[in-house]
Amino acid sequence: MGASTPVGSIDIAVRAILACLPAVLWLPTAHAGLSLDDALDRDHHLSRAERWSDLIPAAAVQGLTIAAGGPRPGTAQTVASEAPAEGSVGASFALIDSAAWQIRAGIAWRDGWSRPWSFEGSAVTLSLDDRGNHNEFYVSVERRHWGPGWAGSLVLDGAAPPIPAAGWRRAVEQSASPWLAWLGPWGADLFIGGLQGHTQPRRPWLIGMRLELQPTDRLQIGLSRTMQWGGQGRDESLRSLLRSIAGADNVGYDDVTAVNEPGNQLAGVDWRWVLGEQRQFSLYGQVVGEDEAGHLPSRNMALIGADARVQMAQGTLRAFAEWADTLAGDISGDPRPGASYRHHIYEQGYTQDGALLGHPAGGDVQLVSAGAVIERGAVAAMFAVSAGHAERTAQLFAHGSVLGATATAHADIAANQRVGAGAWWWHDNDGQRTSAQLWWQVRWR
Repeated sequence: MGASTPVGSIDIAVRAILACLPAVLWLPTAHAGLSLDDALDRDHHLSRAERWSDLIPAAAVQGLTIAAGGPRPGTAQTVASEAPAEGSVGASFALIDSAAWQIRAGIAWRDGWSRPWSFEGSAVTLSLDDRGNHNEFYVSVERRHWGPGWAGSLVLDGAAPPIPAAGWRRAVEQSASPWLAWLGPWGADLFIGGLQGHTQPRRPWLIGMRLELQPTDRLQIGLSRTMQWGGQGRDESLRSLLRSIAGADNVGYDDVTAVNEPGNQLAGVDWRWVLGEQRQFSLYGQVVGEDEAGHLPSRNMALIGADARVQMAQGTLRAFAEWADTLAGDISGDPRPGASYRHHIYEQGYTQDGALLGHPAGGDVQLVSAGAVIERGAVAAMFAVSAGHAERTAQLFAHGSVLGATATAHADIAANQRVGAGAWWWHDNDGQRTSAQLWWQVRWR
């Protein structure tokens, strides 16, 4: 099929599905990296010697949430994802909840935003029972955190804006097939979604692929890949898509030029090694390439960390320490300033609605973070302090030293009510940025 041949029915079908989703406005959350709820879920999985990640998200709780506080749009960004605008109201509803189908509607209104309505949390899923394994097709507006880090992910971060997408995924479970059983428990997520907030070019796609393996009880491995592809005025032919998937998409390869170059890709590997008789320690890391050489990721960014779980008299504490270097190629002695999360085709960079999809610190920063996740009965909290250095080409910080602190907490005040709070402080050579948030949620089940 020639380079000018349109995708045709494939393109039309996917666009029709995504067109059924309302235009999504980023719902900022009170965290960088993992949210408090996701951090608690990960802590529970790690301590129970079960699968470390469940790619099938639990159904959201029906309820109403009211939040107050945080900067209005147009004020200085906080790296730890901004708090909501000064007033917001959100609700979620389960319209259909059966063994096969789930249909959920999420809707929220934010005061002071140019597009005040959001539909994050909306989803239509068709669950399949494949020889006892849990997998599903879905159309949704949701966030993803791909990686073992608590304070950030180099490829898709939990604090990044949600993406309206269609896809398929499988929970991390043992395969019933004798051909795949040797892999141990494994899971996958494959999606294609539309990116917003891009003007050069408009309406590009984001394609995401992740494979998670657990070859032993204590070793967990993840392979991730994302592709910005196409967009208004770009080649969206099937040949261009297949070239992008095959990695034959750099200028100079075969007949690839700046005009027909398929797009921009990130790819990498992450791992976690769990230690201790009670699984109380783990070491983890992530390497993600900003470029490709020999069909392998190159100009890599890196993240490494360690965590430990401590049993307290009336609860638990999991402490973590994490180092991230988002300067492309720095770990191999070949730094490429200005490359991370940027691309000459997509002038708005690796973003959704103007916010980074990758590490919350942005590109060209070396950052050390330490913090803890605490759970004590009906009360839970997560905090982190960070320090590091921003290069002259950093995306979110002024050149020089960087300091930050973030904290979030919630408490169940009744069987169906929860209150929460968050605060963020960041300082660089341009000054400091602070924000805070209070919220209340009532749940219907």
